[in-house]
Amino acid sequence: MKAIVIHRYGGPEVLELADLPAPHPQAGEVLVRIAAAAVNPADGKWRAGMFQSFAPIGFPHILGYDVAGEVIGGEGFAPGTRVFGMLDPFHKGGYAEQVAVSSGTLAEIPEGMDFPTAAAIPTAGLTGLQMVEKGLDLQAGQRLLLTGALGAVGRFALYAAKARGAYVVAAVRAAHREAILTLGADEVVVLGGADWDGEPFDHVLDTVGGAAVARLCRHLKPGGLLLTAATTPIPNEGLSAAPSFFAVTPSGSDAARLAAAVSAGAIDVLIAQILTLDQAAEAQRLVDAGGQGGKIILAP
Repeated sequence: MKAIVIHRYGGPEVLELADLPAPHPQAGEVLVRIAAAAVNPADGKWRAGMFQSFAPIGFPHILGYDVAGEVIGGEGFAPGTRVFGMLDPFHKGGYAEQVAVSSGTLAEIPEGMDFPTAAAIPTAGLTGLQMVEKGLDLQAGQRLLLTGALGAVGRFALYAAKARGAYVVAAVRAAHREAILTLGADEVVVLGGADWDGEPFDHVLDTVGGAAVARLCRHLKPGGLLLTAATTPIPNEGLSAAPSFFAVTPSGSDAARLAAAVSAGAIDVLIAQILTLDQAAEAQRLVDAGGQGGKIILAP
């Protein structure tokens, strides 16, 4: 099969197209023919070696968390079933024509949903959903500060928070004020703008990190939680809670719930570009640069 591999850490130029043996599914796994794979910011961080001090990878290594495609064989789904899901974040394998994956991490793609849309859901969607439901156990009426609410993770977190009946104060750039109100935020504070002068927050869900977020976090109630999915540290001086990094877990059942919400029009999934597998380096350059306004998808 064709796959994009890295043989060392470095910039996007280390991504190489290679011919590899097709994977063989083990017990509890299915073999999936990949039709679409999302490119996430974390992919470039793995490639650059950001995590090598605590999670070194072996080479050659295939990057990519999020896939959508058709089942070839294995356990849990009939051949031909259209599925999507998040791969194990330490093993990955999405930048390829095929992947063997635990059936429990996959969900069926709803009728009418295309492969690129399905591939754009898992990591961002599961992170936002699980931070709200498992990390914070957010309750109706609680006040949540959500930073980066218009980003890929933030959109799903906003949906999950509102589904639980929370009051959401969204921290976004000034240009995004009206857009995030349209998506359902109750109030908006400009990230990096004037300090917050409203009621304190019960919890903070962060997807941005940095000093501007830290200033807003000073309005967190004592006993509240500060969860972050950002790799940019939040200075914790003067905060009532230390930032806690949230690690997402692949889950087929959670993915199925998110896909149903997307199909129902409750969440918009934005796709910026669809590139071919051999354009993986360019795809990562685009994601590393940011500001794409949607997911970059690879179509093997």
